[in-house]
Amino acid sequence: MGILVKISTVFWRFHFYPAVIAAVCLTLLFPFFFGIENASFIQSAEIYERFFPLISVLLFLPLYLPDSNEEATALIRTKRFSYVKILVLRLIQILCSLFLMTCGCLLIFDKSNAVVEFNHFLLSGMADALFMGGLYAIGFAFTAQPVIGLILPLGYYVACLFTGDKYLKIFYLFSLIKNDMASKYVLLTSGILLILFSILLMERRK
Repeated sequence: MGILVKISTVFWRFHFYPAVIAAVCLTLLFPFFFGIENASFIQSAEIYERFFPLISVLLFLPLYLPDSNEEATALIRTKRFSYVKILVLRLIQILCSLFLMTCGCLLIFDKSNAVVEFNHFLLSGMADALFMGGLYAIGFAFTAQPVIGLILPLGYYVACLFTGDKYLKIFYLFSLIKNDMASKYVLLTSGILLILFSILLMERRK
């Protein structure tokens, strides 16, 4: 148990907390910048889906960053604790932070008298974040470059903005406005699979 706490603490102190602070600050600010006071369901869904996925991607940036240099790789090889377990511990911190941040964002909407369906919005936020995070993770796993990794989720986001659901179909990001939960389950499942596949790839690289 001691080593689990130590690994988690090191990740939080040296890599994760700046991403959490940035994501939380942006989450607190964006509803006020874009006017959610007394927003209708459609208005709430549109604002939420346009900005929350971009903010939540910040939480996934540190997932592999501690291991992007040769010194860290050499250190990992000397430890008896498996690299996959280290990644799982990091992922747990990311998912817990994402869940709390999502709930906090929805609480802000609720306190602003905006119309939200909590369960649908929660599923939507988690699904969008996991899919965007999964795209980043798989991009990083293949290239070991965070900037290149970010191209995938940002490119996907831009494609959703400019093509709509005509080409992306069930993988369209902004489907909450239509109360389409089927696509959210697809994004959620796909995001989880992408992250798991990226972990397997990173384990093979180490």
